[in-house]
Amino acid sequence: MAYPFFLFVFNAGSLVRSRWLMIPLLVQAWLLASQGRVREKPCPRSCRCDGKIVYCESNAFRDVPKNVSVGCQGLSLRYNSLVNLRAGQFASLSQLVWLYLDHNYINAVDKQAFQGVRRLKELILSSNKITHLENSTFHSIPNLRNLDLSYNKLQVLQPNQFQGLRKLLSLHIRSNSLKTVPLRVFQDCRNLEFLDLGYNRLRSLTRNAFAGLLKLTELHLEHNQFSKINFSHFPRLNNLRALYLQWNRIKSITQGITWTWTSLQKLDLSGNDLQVLNSSIFQCLPNLQTLNLDSNKLSNVSQEAISAWISLTTISLAGNIWECRPSLCPLVAWLRNFKGNKETTMICAGPKEVQGEKVIEAVDTHGICKTTPTSNQPISSTVSSPSKPKRFPLPTMFRVNEKITRNNPVVPFPTAASPPVPEQDFEHVSFHKIIGGSVALFLSVAMILLVIYVSWKRYPSSMKQLQQHSMVRKRRKKARETERTLSSPLQEYYVDYKPTNSETMDVLVNGTGPCTYTISGSRECEAPQQMGTLAFYRYEQPIVDYCQAHQTLHMNRGFEPPSQPEMDSPLSPALLHERSRRAYTLPPT
Repeated sequence: MAYPFFLFVFNAGSLVRSRWLMIPLLVQAWLLASQGRVREKPCPRSCRCDGKIVYCESNAFRDVPKNVSVGCQGLSLRYNSLVNLRAGQFASLSQLVWLYLDHNYINAVDKQAFQGVRRLKELILSSNKITHLENSTFHSIPNLRNLDLSYNKLQVLQPNQFQGLRKLLSLHIRSNSLKTVPLRVFQDCRNLEFLDLGYNRLRSLTRNAFAGLLKLTELHLEHNQFSKINFSHFPRLNNLRALYLQWNRIKSITQGITWTWTSLQKLDLSGNDLQVLNSSIFQCLPNLQTLNLDSNKLSNVSQEAISAWISLTTISLAGNIWECRPSLCPLVAWLRNFKGNKETTMICAGPKEVQGEKVIEAVDTHGICKTTPTSNQPISSTVSSPSKPKRFPLPTMFRVNEKITRNNPVVPFPTAASPPVPEQDFEHVSFHKIIGGSVALFLSVAMILLVIYVSWKRYPSSMKQLQQHSMVRKRRKKARETERTLSSPLQEYYVDYKPTNSETMDVLVNGTGPCTYTISGSRECEAPQQMGTLAFYRYEQPIVDYCQAHQTLHMNRGFEPPSQPEMDSPLSPALLHERSRRAYTLPPT
């Protein structure tokens, strides 16, 4: 029993000694680690570092900064002045995961420029001046997930340009100068999900251009130069959900082989030259949900094509040249029953009487889609018809029948069989327009009343001043009218004598003449006075006075001013009476 106990004591003592020996070793390891951290390269000048991410943007760099840390995992050299990429330029950055080189002046890329960065997953080379890429440029980075070559000047893609990129998920080649897509150029991109070839100069596609893209879900081919599209070029894109073909020159869409494209859910054909929609195209798209046909040259859509839209949830048909005729009625009826999202700004391009109106409103207003009832019952009549029947318009029907009814009695046509008289077209006003106008009028009146009420509440003194000012103006106006009435002169009586040639002759021959007395604003009177011819020419006899309204008016007599004593002395009543009698007494002829 003593021997094992001794061993136990020995082992315990050795453990205690070993712990004390481990402490110096741990301290030495900590010192070595701290020295290693001190030896790490600092952040490059004019750059910003965030851990293992280095941002050297917008600093006019012409080359990669030399003191970038070896452990850097992300490097951004955007908006600089890089011109070319040399072989092995990033070889020292073996831990690099993403590299941004967009918005530079790169025009040449060496085929070994990315040698040594095998871990690279994202490479952005957009917005440069790259015109050519070697066949093996990307072969040294097989782990690439995202490659962006947009907004360059690429004219040709090499046949093996993307060979070995089996993990690539998205490829952007937007806005270059590509004219063709080589055969099977994407053969190794088995996991590619997004492909953008928009804004190029593509005119046609070969049948195997997209071979190998079994997982592609979104394809962009907009703003190219396609004149026709054959759906037989896409038979192996079994997972494609969105196809963008807008703003090309497509005039027709065909289907070379009969097959069903069950995966496609969105199709954008806007901005093309389509005039007719082939019904077979939509019959092979049973799960299509979004269809954009804006800005084409469609005038109508056939019933067969509409019947194939069984799963649509969104449709846009604006910007076409719709002919608002009965041939458009199937589309109008379908739009009325469609419950999904739709673009309602469909404008009639013809005929002239409905040009510029909305399609739905024009159909309702002008009754384009109203079925005209036809009567199959023959018109019963005993009138013997000629051997060759003639069709006459309604207004002249009875006039032409006069020739027939010379030897036969006329039997009137039954009322029920007579053709319907065309009703006068009235412009129907939509109910919602009436409601909208009423609401607008009510809101306008309410706004005016609100402004008046707020002004009255907020500025009561101003309102009172306005009221007082208006009252003062009324009083002044009334005072002016009263003053004008009081200061107006008495009614003046005047004599208007306008002798004519005949009257002058009457005066000369008969010695008499008419005289017109005119009272201003009241009446006229004539009092012929007899006088001699010599008295008329010598101005000796008074012929007119003011009918005792004013002082005696002497005409045809020379003016003789009264003497001074007569003017100064007051007149007696007897003298006044004598003057009045003399004025009305005619002198003997």
